[in-house]
Amino acid sequence: MSAGNRGLFTPATWQLRAPLAEPLKRGALAAVPVGIACLVELATDSRIWGGIGTAALLGGFVAFDAPARTRMVWQLFFAPIVGVTAALGVLSTNPAGLAIAGMTACGIAGGYCVAVSPRLAVAGMSAVLGFLLAQGFLLDVNQAPRALAAGVAGGLLQAALSGGVWLLSDRSAESPGIGDRARGARKLLRDNLTLTSPSLRHALRWGTALGAAVAVYRLVDLQGHGYWIPLTVLFVLKPSSDDTWERVAMRMVGTLAGLVLATALAEAFGPGAVPVAIALTVAAALSFALLTLEYALFTMAITVFVVLLTDALGEAAFKAADQRALATALGLALAALAVAIPLGVERRTLVR
Repeated sequence: MSAGNRGLFTPATWQLRAPLAEPLKRGALAAVPVGIACLVELATDSRIWGGIGTAALLGGFVAFDAPARTRMVWQLFFAPIVGVTAALGVLSTNPAGLAIAGMTACGIAGGYCVAVSPRLAVAGMSAVLGFLLAQGFLLDVNQAPRALAAGVAGGLLQAALSGGVWLLSDRSAESPGIGDRARGARKLLRDNLTLTSPSLRHALRWGTALGAAVAVYRLVDLQGHGYWIPLTVLFVLKPSSDDTWERVAMRMVGTLAGLVLATALAEAFGPGAVPVAIALTVAAALSFALLTLEYALFTMAITVFVVLLTDALGEAAFKAADQRALATALGLALAALAVAIPLGVERRTLVR
């Protein structure tokens, strides 16, 4: 079925896929360490707290649908992974050829997680996002140890929060155990390691598109905002072409709405650290809750988070709005181009 036949702009396509109350409750809890780290960064101007907050944001998406105990275990495994990927992102910043190759390889590895489960796919995406952001900020290589430490710390903050929730309220369990899941994951990864596998073909396409996005922003001067090009590709490009076209439309609407809302909030709040930190916490909570429920609203929430944070750190929201809009447009164009590569995948047979 084509994107046009599905009716991308009909209410049925853009409605919430499930009730919001429970995901929002979980999202509010997961946003607590993110908000605290952002508040400390804004109050002290200590940039390592920004890295911790970013890693806590990424860790909050990991196993978001799972009971607290299972979520804690996943986040404990994720913490060192996001630390390592962030450090590798810093180390691969220059030269441009290394940055492109690094992003491509990391994207392929993270994209291949769709072969196992939606939960592992989100974890893989989050790890790739950590690499992308660390590389996109164009840090010096001597910042790699700080990126590693911040990534691990942010991931562990989320694991500690999940552990506290498990001890205090959420005693539900999930089976089979970790050993069974690990054996099943290894088998699926081995079985899909062939070019006839839609999962591997998606991983190759995703990683290649991310590498191409890095190449584009190394050629186009967006004054430090070029990473929004691969960021757009990362969230938009899906295994199914129909899902990708849906994401393209939702990304356009959500980004525009997020830029307008974030700019208005930045002007209203001014330099106050506390109101900005509260707004960032709310935006993070909504991002967690909406990722799998309604992508346009998720895009709006995550755009508000990024724009408000960068504005509070000294870059006027108005100044960069046009650069972010251009970067988003370029990322959408790359995703649309990548969709032209035939995968032979039935609609919605793989992870969203």
